Amino acid sequence: MHKLLTVLIFILLTSGTQAQKLVFNMMLFGDSVGLETITKTHDANGIDNYILDSHIQAKILWITHTNQAHYEARYKDGKLISASYYEINNGKKDKWSNIQFDGKAYQVETHRGKKTFTEAPTFSVGPLYCDNFDPNRKRFFSDTDGEYVDLKFPEPNTIEFKSPDGNKNVFHFKNSQITDAEFHTTIATVYLKRVK
Repeated sequence: MHKLLTVLIFILLTSGTQAQKLVFNMMLFGDSVGLETITKTHDANGIDNYILDSHIQAKILWITHTNQAHYEARYKDGKLISASYYEINNGKKDKWSNIQFDGKAYQVETHRGKKTFTEAPTFSVGPLYCDNFDPNRKRFFSDTDGEYVDLKFPEPNTIEFKSPDGNKNVFHFKNSQITDAEFHTTIATVYLKRVK
């Protein structure tokens, strides 16, 4: 009886959801201005769920700016099923996206408009942060904008791409895991440093 109970407890503890959580300190002009966290869970149905949250508060030219972003994506068998994103700058939602696979095509609605496409995304924001570095990838799906962009590898263990709005993004890896990133915008560069 004791062995059966032990086996049942082991099955309950090892089945279900597995979680991975990454935490990044966000830096602007050398100061810590916020945190970004991303969590990946793998459920019993074979779905990989990614959730990213970031919060920034910084003074730029004596004006306090706040930014909050929330991202969710679901993958099954290495392919995107759905994704959603929103970004709030100084209390105003100015960037958002909703992407759904309807069984035949991806229905995309973003702050830029609507569109449909059929190519299944396999590499986007969630996998970029949580999955192993792969230098053989050629494209990145920006599920925050609903568009594909080309990848560059300017040096070993580094991925670079320009987002659809033209901003340069650089991600650095060590032992196939993300260590830090840079987001170059028109007014400043935000640096991320992994702390957990």
